[in-house]
Amino acid sequence: MEKVTASSFFMRILMEGIKEMVFVVKVDEADSFTYDFFNQAVLEKTGLTPDAIGKAFSEVCPEEMANFLYEKYKEVIETKKKTSYEDSFYSKENRLLYSETLLTPLYDETGKCTHIVSLVKDITNEKRAKLESAKIHDRLAERSASYQSLFDSNASAIFTLDFNGRIMGGNSASLELSGYVREELLEENFVRFVSVEDQNRAKEHFQLSKLGEIKDERLQIANKSGQLISCLVKFIAIKVKGTITGFYMVAKNMTELDEISRLYKAGEENFQIIAENVHDVIVLMDEHRQYLYISPSSENIFGFKADSVLQKKDYYQIHADDIHRVGDSFDHAAKNSTTFREQLRLLHKNRGWIWIEVAGTPVFGKDNKFNHMVIVARDISIQKEYENQLKHFAYIDALTELPNRRYFQEYATERLEMGKESRKKLALLILDIDDFKQINDQWGHEVGDGVIQQFGQRLNRCMHGQDIAARLGGDEFIVLLTEVESEEQVTKITDVIYQAMKMPISVQELSFEISISMGITMAPEEGISISTMMKRADLAMYKAKRQEKNSFHVSLA
Repeated sequence: MEKVTASSFFMRILMEGIKEMVFVVKVDEADSFTYDFFNQAVLEKTGLTPDAIGKAFSEVCPEEMANFLYEKYKEVIETKKKTSYEDSFYSKENRLLYSETLLTPLYDETGKCTHIVSLVKDITNEKRAKLESAKIHDRLAERSASYQSLFDSNASAIFTLDFNGRIMGGNSASLELSGYVREELLEENFVRFVSVEDQNRAKEHFQLSKLGEIKDERLQIANKSGQLISCLVKFIAIKVKGTITGFYMVAKNMTELDEISRLYKAGEENFQIIAENVHDVIVLMDEHRQYLYISPSSENIFGFKADSVLQKKDYYQIHADDIHRVGDSFDHAAKNSTTFREQLRLLHKNRGWIWIEVAGTPVFGKDNKFNHMVIVARDISIQKEYENQLKHFAYIDALTELPNRRYFQEYATERLEMGKESRKKLALLILDIDDFKQINDQWGHEVGDGVIQQFGQRLNRCMHGQDIAARLGGDEFIVLLTEVESEEQVTKITDVIYQAMKMPISVQELSFEISISMGITMAPEEGISISTMMKRADLAMYKAKRQEKNSFHVSLA
């Protein structure tokens, strides 16, 4: 048995036990450099061989690389300090890798630098993640610009607060209301700008908002000149991944509207609501749902004159699917002395069906008998459009415009439950492009993305009825077949998919002939879940790859 000495033991650790690449470079006279040692990781990840030991950079590396290394190592000699840098290189498999290198000088007893140790860490995954993150950031920046525009152009003053009430920002209306420039507001607690008399109520109102209670509160806000401005204030929580990180403080200047309310004391209950919603449409309806009053703003907001509606049947412009719901809410509020709020569709004179939000407040006479309902209606079409966009982003793959994994799992689970009642079977297919990684490595991600886009389009054209195709990620796709009667029926559909992929895919004047591997599973037994089916199909796909590329494998258990 070979005797293991301490030095040979540590040399073995250095050679085989360290996964990062380690080079020891000898500093020769006249500051020339030769390889003195490198470990097993270097042999595995680069094109270097043991023959490089004792040779200079220029004898082993291409001229450009040799010059680059010489300058980096020379910098260590001159500065007598460690230095690090990022670089890229091609592996023996011709794969582009990214690295982070740390150069450390070693000195003898006379203080002369005799060697430089180079520790090279593979940061390929981190680098690619950053590049992908940058792409996502650009897309998010583009989308957030529209939200920022909506924020900045809001007529109400909006202050952004942290969890402790310090002002972190605000829109242009907040600067106009307060009279301060942005730098004068930042990091100040909002309470400082509330009148002394209202500060305790302001603090209580803010604390209640932290507990989820969102309501309007009248507060006097002092502007820079000391003038007190009566505002309707509410705090709206800002949530990131379910955690409250701050609040929007929305302050509506009520000065002008309070003057209107003061001038019209008669019908005080009605005009208070009208004053606070002057930009909305106000509707009064009696107990029989007859229109008593519609504000003139209806012409600007909904496209019809108030006089033309007063004699019409109740809810005549409301979508048929929404009439029953809003009618029930009206009756419940009138009977139980509560308010109601509903979102529904209204036929605009020029724009067709639009989304509106109505808030109803019952008004009772002195005998506590229901008198009429005051309804405030506002156009929320833009809000609905943004909600639909967010839903689209949450369920649709940005590259292919196909459903993503989240949508597929929800849809497939729903179809599985429906199938239990109708006794319809499902089939699930997972497929990917054979050797797609070579396309990415050789031609880059932009070309690879183009191939995935065209692949997804072709796959989607093979779907019919309630069947859907979705992208799981990378070059991996999934298909749900509904109302499956036999394995032969599934096989016919796979033939259609293979035929669709026979023609070469052209991207940037390049042509790619692709093949696909596919795993298939069906849901014959009770109690099976979509997650289980996906695992089975995934295993079946890899069995197909091992057997023969451009083929499929069926798993029934």
